[in-house]
Amino acid sequence: MQSKRKNKKNKAASRRGEKALVFFKRATMVLLAVVVTAASVLGLKIFSERLRVEDIIISGNSRLEREDVLNSLKVRRGESLLALHFSEIRGRLKANSWIKKVDVRKQYPDTLEIRIEEAEPKALLSLNDQLYLVDGNGNRLESIKGETTPFLPVIKNIDPGLKKEMDEALKLVGVLSGKSAFADRESIEVGLESYGLAVHIDGEFIKVGYGDYEEKFQRWIELEPEIRKRGLPVQYVDLRFKDSVIVKPVEEEKTAKKEKGKALS
Repeated sequence: MQSKRKNKKNKAASRRGEKALVFFKRATMVLLAVVVTAASVLGLKIFSERLRVEDIIISGNSRLEREDVLNSLKVRRGESLLALHFSEIRGRLKANSWIKKVDVRKQYPDTLEIRIEEAEPKALLSLNDQLYLVDGNGNRLESIKGETTPFLPVIKNIDPGLKKEMDEALKLVGVLSGKSAFADRESIEVGLESYGLAVHIDGEFIKVGYGDYEEKFQRWIELEPEIRKRGLPVQYVDLRFKDSVIVKPVEEEKTAKKEKGKALS
């Protein structure tokens, strides 16, 4: 009987010892995990303190000054390189109308690299007595201050809010800019009429309408030398109809009155 009681006591003591050992092991693991986590956090903090922006490399800018890009970037030396988010940087930079595309790279330990692609001016927009540079999508890049001689084709009084009309005007500008026959012209103005687009090229009035701009102006380029050779005064040229060029001469009566007025003066 005493032997059985003794065995029970020994077993109970053994179980208590096992439980204590399990508790000790678990406590040791928890403590180790806490120490490792604390060390990792501390190490990361120390590491991140060293990864701070010391140099900002900017490339791809030709019209924008470095300071213009930095002002849009809003990142200063000494900021944490790890804390910078690419999406935020791209958003800030693309808020500048001159910046079309952005590529951002981090060069550890201390360099931020910014590569930009600038928007390219395609035309001048004359709107409400103000002149703007616009890109191929009709976005206004900047206003032109003071009087200036147009150095690009001018889109006259077409509100950028008229998406279709502006898109068509820019397509027409693209065709005219690509034609060597118009390279030496002093003035090219694209306007909007009830029937569609019209162009003034050094005083010549050309009705264009919409679409097929390449084909339309190729027909005019082939015919224009003959018109000039004949010295025929032209009121307007109409390119709106397929496979034809309509040349409207100045009415003889008006021409005679004009010549008479010149003689009297």
